[in-house]
Amino acid sequence: MKLEKLALRGRISLQFAVTVTFMVMLVLTLGTIITLQMSNQGQMLKNLSNKVISAEVATVRSDLDIFLRAPALANRMATVLLAEQYSNADKDLSQFEAPFVHILSKIFPDQKHLSLISFGSINGEYIAVGREKLTNKFSLLLKDSRTNGSLNFYTGLKSTDSILHQVNPYDPRTRPWYAPVSRSKKPMWTSAYQDYDPVQGITISFSSPLFNHDKNMVGVVASDIKLSNFNQYLKSSPNLGSGAIYIVDHKNEFISHSSVEKPLPHMTINELSTHDNATLLKVKDSSNEMIRMSAKFLEDKKIKDIEFNLGKEKIYGRVFKLADGNGLDWRIVILIPERDLLGDLKKDIMVNLAIVLCIGLIAALAAWRILASITKPILLAAQTARLLAKQEWQPTIAGGLQLKETTLLANAFDEMSSALACSFEQLNYRIRHDQVTGLLSREGLREEMSELVKKNPARKWGALLLIGLDNYRSIHDSIGYDQGEELLCAIVNNLKQYLPEPVLFARVADTEFVICMDVDVDKPCLTELIQRILDSFTQSFHLQYDEVLISASLGVVSANFNHLDLIENLRNASMALNKAKDKGASSYEIFQIDMVEQSTQKIHLISELNAAIEKDEFRVYFQPVVRLSDGKVIGAEALVRWQSGQRGLVSPGLFIPLAEESGLILPIGHWVLRESCRQIAERLKNGWASDFDVHVNVSVRQLIQSDFYQVLEETLQDFDLPPHNLTLEITESILIEDSNVIAKLIGRIRSLGVEIAIDDFGTGYSSMSYLHQFAFDCLKIDQSFVSRFLDNHKSEAIVSAIIRLAGGFDVPLVAEGVETAEQAQRLLELGCQRAQGYYFGRPIPLEDWPAVWCGSGKSEPLS
Repeated sequence: MKLEKLALRGRISLQFAVTVTFMVMLVLTLGTIITLQMSNQGQMLKNLSNKVISAEVATVRSDLDIFLRAPALANRMATVLLAEQYSNADKDLSQFEAPFVHILSKIFPDQKHLSLISFGSINGEYIAVGREKLTNKFSLLLKDSRTNGSLNFYTGLKSTDSILHQVNPYDPRTRPWYAPVSRSKKPMWTSAYQDYDPVQGITISFSSPLFNHDKNMVGVVASDIKLSNFNQYLKSSPNLGSGAIYIVDHKNEFISHSSVEKPLPHMTINELSTHDNATLLKVKDSSNEMIRMSAKFLEDKKIKDIEFNLGKEKIYGRVFKLADGNGLDWRIVILIPERDLLGDLKKDIMVNLAIVLCIGLIAALAAWRILASITKPILLAAQTARLLAKQEWQPTIAGGLQLKETTLLANAFDEMSSALACSFEQLNYRIRHDQVTGLLSREGLREEMSELVKKNPARKWGALLLIGLDNYRSIHDSIGYDQGEELLCAIVNNLKQYLPEPVLFARVADTEFVICMDVDVDKPCLTELIQRILDSFTQSFHLQYDEVLISASLGVVSANFNHLDLIENLRNASMALNKAKDKGASSYEIFQIDMVEQSTQKIHLISELNAAIEKDEFRVYFQPVVRLSDGKVIGAEALVRWQSGQRGLVSPGLFIPLAEESGLILPIGHWVLRESCRQIAERLKNGWASDFDVHVNVSVRQLIQSDFYQVLEETLQDFDLPPHNLTLEITESILIEDSNVIAKLIGRIRSLGVEIAIDDFGTGYSSMSYLHQFAFDCLKIDQSFVSRFLDNHKSEAIVSAIIRLAGGFDVPLVAEGVETAEQAQRLLELGCQRAQGYYFGRPIPLEDWPAVWCGSGKSEPLS
């Protein structure tokens, strides 16, 4: 019954899933169609808008050419007429009244936008004939000897008609249509300005200079277009629809527009005399939102096509320039909304898409019914697989009609269930346990702790011991893989006999083991256990073919913790283990909180050390090596210094060990070797003594690199340094790393002519047992012997013995750390040939060496 209910529930889910898949595919298909449709529609709109706008542009450009040609033609006619009839002596301009009326009424009867033709003389006379657009009525404007200096606006065309309006005083020579032309002496379009007439409309003029027969300018002729007439012209465009056409000047101010805008501010008569140009409306301040949104595109003077969204509607536009060489610098903008292009087409498309979606929905409902009968057999197999994954499935055949395929699946799943249950159990054991020792693995330790906490939520542990095998790697390489595993098992079995109950014992890494002690462990018991563990490694382990002695170190966390703190405590124990290994084999260290800070600082310092290589922050200082018999400087030891941009001068004792540990000693040592050789080679070429000897320290990591010999050879060649001027200093500890390999390498180095000095002699391992194996050229006594040999008879005996030993090997001896005259004198008496130390000179850059040191002089003792 339970399986039947699950099958029923699964049938619905499977049916739903298949149906949803069908619906998704349907929606994706329809979505693709709609997307393509919209994309095609968008492309169609773009092409259509381009064609419509191109046609409108051609029409507007053609109409504007005609529109703006009329003032220029009117000016030409007027200037021809005036040139024949006007004289500077004329104070009465009545002879021009009839010709001006003739030009407006007879020659340009249909160009009603041509509102006025005027003439102003250089003497200040003025005559004009204006036209009222609606009534086509003409009127006279006059200022000459008959008007007593006033500008009269008459109701008719005669000076005897009644005066409609009067401006006094009036000087045409100061007006915007006159003054620029009088300066340039060329025809030009003026900026927009305000008229003196009663309407005080905004006007633009085409003005032309008038010259007499002597080529002297005698006045200016102007033909005016009122911007209100211009606006009416644009509004009457037959293809405008719900779009917009407007013209702007170089300041993006309206010259003309097809929209309804707020009236422009008018200036008083007094203000007109001091303002040349009218205040025009800026496009960004338009009352029409469509025009206002297009303003941002006009900032780019090179833009041609405009496209933006206004609400849910797309607006298409075109910008083209209008210039005639006479100062006309306009741009015409045409904006066409999407609805003017599509009409009801978009609505029809959306209706069709809705019909398609309805059909798709009906198809989905039909698919739901059909899938109900198809998916039932598949459901049982799917539900069986789900139960199998939970290891809960039992091979039960449900009642009713069974398909052959599902019965085969049920039998196959039953067989798989038994096999997988066994495999899962084995896999789980492998994950939780170490395959070599049988101990808990790292993951197994975490799970074991979690299970114990589930049984007892208050469960805690009192200490964590991390055991690290010190020299397992080298032992493993020598005894082989199988015996290596046998050794691990022997170590584990040996440790188990010392562990109290209850305790968790795990192998968390190749050579690391963890012991989690119970919370009741006290400090004395813990200390005793640690010592017993360390003592257990003092005896050798008997293997099948070998007997092995191995040591171990311990990192200890002594604090109560729960299962959630395991990872953090493993990290803390690892830091303590590293500290213990630094102390030497068979040591232990208890974790202290300041280790975290030290570890963090160490990481940061290594990071800074790496950056210092890239920033070239290292310097080479040189400490003189003197001959004790006469105090002459015969060489120098090159010592690296780190001039950090953040820390200042960092002690070598701080960064050299970190460089060794991190591997950065390789690039640093390579740089020091090359830089030391370069500087000394330059001094030798500048006259230093040819036997001057530079000592460069070489670390074990450098020396064992396969390319070290090649690097050394290239360095000598690159800087043309004679090999006998270079001595490489190596410590005793290097000699025991791999004596055969090191001996061969030292032999090759000496064959180049480079000398070898054994540094810190007497402080390392059994030096005497290695001296006969290696060829060397110099011994250096460590400063720890020199610093106390005057007050300590044993130290003096050691120093004396080393001096005699060097004499026996017939090699020079250098005493390090000489700080007093007494030490230098006693060393000389004992037979030591060379020395270095603060008494003779501190390490400093080579360029700061006193002249007396430089290659041939004597070192002056420090005061």
